[in-house]
Amino acid sequence: MMRKTVLHIITLLLCCTTSFAQYGNSLFSSPFDFELLLSGNFGELRSNHFHSGVDFKTQGVTGKPIRCVADGYISRATVQPGGYGLALYVMHDNGYMTVYGHLDRFPATVDNIVRETQYRDECFAVDISFDKDEFRVKRGEILALAGNSGYSFGPHLHFEVRDSTGNELYDPMMFYAGMLKDKRPPVATKIAVYTHGADGTFDSDCESKTYDIQNGTLNDTIEAWGKVGFGIKALDYMDGTNNKYGVYRIELYVDDSLRYSSTLDKFSFSENRLINAWTDYARHINGKEWFQRMFIFENNPLRALMADSNRGWVNIDEERPYKVECRLSDYHGNSNCYTFNVYGKREERPMTEGGHRLYWFLKNSIECDGMELHIPAGELFGNTALDVKKSEGTHGFSSRYTIGNEPVPLWHKATLSIRVDSVTEDTSRLFIKRITEKGEYSVGGRYSNGTISTGITALGCFEVAIDTFPPRLKPINERSWVKKRRVVLLAEEKETSIKDFRGTVDGKFTLFSYSSKNGRIMLDLKKENIARGKRLIRLEVTDACGNTAIYEKKIDFR
Repeated sequence: MMRKTVLHIITLLLCCTTSFAQYGNSLFSSPFDFELLLSGNFGELRSNHFHSGVDFKTQGVTGKPIRCVADGYISRATVQPGGYGLALYVMHDNGYMTVYGHLDRFPATVDNIVRETQYRDECFAVDISFDKDEFRVKRGEILALAGNSGYSFGPHLHFEVRDSTGNELYDPMMFYAGMLKDKRPPVATKIAVYTHGADGTFDSDCESKTYDIQNGTLNDTIEAWGKVGFGIKALDYMDGTNNKYGVYRIELYVDDSLRYSSTLDKFSFSENRLINAWTDYARHINGKEWFQRMFIFENNPLRALMADSNRGWVNIDEERPYKVECRLSDYHGNSNCYTFNVYGKREERPMTEGGHRLYWFLKNSIECDGMELHIPAGELFGNTALDVKKSEGTHGFSSRYTIGNEPVPLWHKATLSIRVDSVTEDTSRLFIKRITEKGEYSVGGRYSNGTISTGITALGCFEVAIDTFPPRLKPINERSWVKKRRVVLLAEEKETSIKDFRGTVDGKFTLFSYSSKNGRIMLDLKKENIARGKRLIRLEVTDACGNTAIYEKKIDFR
């Protein structure tokens, strides 16, 4: 019954998608005058979030004119050191909103207001809203120039389609599938098999093994018993590019019965961190391998996922072969199917061990000699059993605490407090550091009465550290500054992060730009209308612990 119902729904969705795409072409036109190619698709798996739009290629260059895709008005303009960089938001008369990110340049009228706001607030990053009658735009008119600003590592246009509230995101392929060529199906390279403990209660006690797919086939013999789940590592491809994309639809059949499906064609920003419940978080964090689980944790309400009454888990309780089939499809209907057997082999599964048993629907607290952790109800994605280990810290300010053997993600945040054993004169420089296999980084913290507390988004390994070093400011290509009339410095901050910066010329605030992707802070004297002659350049950069670095130099821009 489940299979027929789900297949019926999927068929309806496909029909709706096809008709919507046909109708959609009349709703939105192309943002470019040349053939559309994607460097990234909707819903791709990213760290702690889904890719919220599509990335249109710009033929490898910045400065390509972007055309407005439908009548409406510019409702918002933002400037960020990272993220979308320079971005425009357009509210359309047809009820949708579109977003254009990583721009090289705003329209002159918008740019004037942006710069006025930056100088008024003495701040590079701004977020400005406009009235509906302020900047009307027409379908087909040039809206902006494509670029590489923000957290972008190559020229392209990040393009989103949202509802009128701006909170619900839709796959732009609903409108642009007919403008893109694609005859290549998704391809899987690995299968993961997750086996639960004897009681099947705690998601954290799953043992897992991975199996390589070679020439479309699993050559290994897979044996399992009890409550079993499956995961898949797969990517999609398109004509005319060498890029890799996320998989649009995944289906799991066991003995020809549909047990699970995922179709990521829309999501809201509130669902973003549910990516950590859907994917194998530990494998991604530790090894950058994206496995998508084909089962659903109890506290994972991601709307893209559907499953049977067992939430996609399979009970292997007979000594026989179970036929498992994974079907992958893209938006254009190209598909691949991977079929293999799992042989039921009776074995005794151990009961769950762990000093702390945490339930996702309850408020959970853990205390361990100098450490307290408080997890609000609903923050865990599933029931979790874990140990807490205390060891000697490496910085001398606290012990080190390891919460769980593997990183455990949270939906939002929990509160972690650690006792400070060695107090400095300036406690504002203390912070909590997270230690992972890939490195160490600050998760912030505020000191009070011998304890430092902060919000954390995942359980793992933590201790207290201190940052007394200011950011490092390094001139880049200083010999070219006078000729190019451009000052460029590299701001490096290894302990925490860059929090703020402020630049002046001859003692007067002047707009410096900052790119968080490469740490470069730049002053364009031509753009800021700084006359030639001797100028006192001063830049102050402050990190998250309040340490400030100053660069000051008098330069003759003759």
